[in-house]
Amino acid sequence: MTGKEFDFDILARGSFIDDLREPNYPEALYKLETTTIRLNHIALNEYICDCHTYNCRECYVDGEVGDKQWEQRQADVKANYEAWQNKIITMLGIVLNKEKESAVITQAHSEIFTVVYTARI
Repeated sequence: MTGKEFDFDILARGSFIDDLREPNYPEALYKLETTTIRLNHIALNEYICDCHTYNCRECYVDGEVGDKQWEQRQADVKANYEAWQNKIITMLGIVLNKEKESAVITQAHSEIFTVVYTARI
């Protein structure tokens, strides 16, 4: 992990096949891969500062102007979070086929995050 750019360490990896098939749902066979990562200070700071809303609608002026400011802030936070997730997914070498695959990143503790990649097979 470098100290001057967005980065993380991989702490652990694991995968398994989840077989949920039954007569009424024969396609339910999934591969799940989990990766536990530790963000460096730059990646963590980006997550904390850019991907969260620390205020509420009441922090903005009343009326249409405040509504627009609040909606814009919500849109900015969502876009920042998606960009942050895409950086992590790309750095892990995951290329998603949106029809059959997904990846979810959740904070486990402080700078520790878990990436779960699911693919229907």
